Amino acid sequence: MRVRAFFHAEAGGVSVLTGMSFVLLMGFAGFAIDLGSVYLESRRLQGSADLAALAAMQNPAQAEALAAATVAANRWPQGTQLRILRGTYAPDRSVRPAERFRPLPAGGNAVRVELTTNAPLFFGRLFIPDGRMTIRREATAAETQLASFQIGTRLLSLQGGVANQVLSGLTGSSVNLSVMDYNSLLRANVNVLDYVDALRTRLDLEAASYDETLDANASAPVALEALADVVAETDERAERALRAMARASERSGPLRGLSNVLDLGPYGAQDHATHSADTGIQVGAMDLATAILQVANGSRQVQLDLGAGVPGLASTKVWLAIGERPNNSPWLTVTNDDEIVIRTAQTRLYVETNAGAGSLGNVRVPVLIELASGQARLEDINCGWGGSNNRSVSLGVSPGIGSLMLGEVDTARLNNFRSNISPAPAQLVRVGLARVEGEARVDVGVSNGVRCGLIAPKSSAAL
Repeated sequence: MRVRAFFHAEAGGVSVLTGMSFVLLMGFAGFAIDLGSVYLESRRLQGSADLAALAAMQNPAQAEALAAATVAANRWPQGTQLRILRGTYAPDRSVRPAERFRPLPAGGNAVRVELTTNAPLFFGRLFIPDGRMTIRREATAAETQLASFQIGTRLLSLQGGVANQVLSGLTGSSVNLSVMDYNSLLRANVNVLDYVDALRTRLDLEAASYDETLDANASAPVALEALADVVAETDERAERALRAMARASERSGPLRGLSNVLDLGPYGAQDHATHSADTGIQVGAMDLATAILQVANGSRQVQLDLGAGVPGLASTKVWLAIGERPNNSPWLTVTNDDEIVIRTAQTRLYVETNAGAGSLGNVRVPVLIELASGQARLEDINCGWGGSNNRSVSLGVSPGIGSLMLGEVDTARLNNFRSNISPAPAQLVRVGLARVEGEARVDVGVSNGVRCGLIAPKSSAAL
């Protein structure tokens, strides 16, 4: 009777189900704790692998020692296994991530670090005798080879009067700097990344990347003031000269962003960069200032009046017209892509020289020099991987074809680069009633590419 009553009793059923469920709940809780512990150890191991790969990449010849020191500094147990692989890494989107690294017995541009260790278990000890789980993580560090290069022209020498007239024409106002000011500007170098940081501050931009800063609508005075802010740290005279140029350029046209002057390539998406000898991009302050003014110059041409104080010359007038760079080509670029080409702007220089001989007559020589766009393309980078000091960059340069023409030119058409200029016959000599007219044309330059080598390319290690 008691046995039958026991099987028919319904009291205490919840307690029985709770007791049975408690075992299941404890099992899930133990599984979650062990899973979280293993995941945490895996993340720690991945961080150590990343640091070890970066350390090994600093000197691939000592990769094992540097990686082992990094692992030891992160206090991993003695049983942790370290494996180093050297090879090549190609950041190609068409290749699966697992296949982008290829081991090589020697050479290459990348290092892969593989770390293997054991993660402790707590509740899992009931099922795994040694109470540990093997985890493995890997990281690859590759050398990013970058080169910065620019293409353009500059004056071989600067005399105070001539340079002032050139800058006055570019700014649209009067510029009066001394020869010492120009020499300071020519000697001053600036880091391009520092300059963009200063420009971002001048534009009051927050959390803007380098590309976003260069795309912002900045005026020529703001761009030159930012350049003066950077130069102020090293050269006070160059700073004063740049601020004077900034004040003189207040009537210049809009820049429409400086991305058509500077192309920072892989750095563009970043909002900051670690400055070092390998990541520094140095340019001349005078060169960068001139590039800014040429972009802001718009359709304005530079007109100079020279030769007034030269014996035998009645006058020498010069008109300089600078067009836009083809295909929005920047003045400076940072890249490792041999498909990127930078180009110079098309330029026209018209010189009209008069030599008076009093009542005897007059000699007049009008000359037009027209230079087509030249271009430069990256051909090869050698960053001295593996500790070698053999660093070099090779560029393929194609100078612009030029034409030297003797004849009369309508100076109002110099800025119109969409149409060709054909000089008319000019009166060259006048002696009494005699007149001599003439015209001539000579094509100068070479169309074949010229290969030139530079040194000290930029390189950095990155995951």
